[in-house]
Amino acid sequence: MKKLPTVLLCGGLFCAASQAAEPVNQVAVLTHHQAQQLVEKAEQIIGSHHIGGAIAVVDPFGQLIAYERLDGATLANSELAPKKAHSAAAFGVPTSSFQQKIAAGNVGMLGNPVVVPLPGGEPVKVNGVVVGAIGVSTPDGNVDAEAAQGALSALKAG
Repeated sequence: MKKLPTVLLCGGLFCAASQAAEPVNQVAVLTHHQAQQLVEKAEQIIGSHHIGGAIAVVDPFGQLIAYERLDGATLANSELAPKKAHSAAAFGVPTSSFQQKIAAGNVGMLGNPVVVPLPGGEPVKVNGVVVGAIGVSTPDGNVDAEAAQGALSALKAG
């Protein structure tokens, strides 16, 4: 009877050792440093328009990594930036695409509380995999889109 547990224990150790020797798949992540680069680039773009706003960067699960509230940001800007980022991460598409789909008649999307049909949310992808997203909210939707899209260039350059 005492031999059986010893055999199982040794068998378990052998299995654990053999699994540890297998190669581990590397999963890309969005680091805090990269999130800060996104925020800084978006802030530069917003600043060139001389307006206030808010910028949020989230991980692929919509959890906040970095956030910046600029001078002149409204309550709406402060709340919308993280929501735009979360929406872009959840669906892996720019939030402006929801606006286009709704304008084309797909009003059912409005029933999904994660959908934010406003420009300024962009997914951050590495090799086609969403690793996070950026959300920008200012008083001007065109600036939101410009800053969010422009911020992505900070990662490509760095």
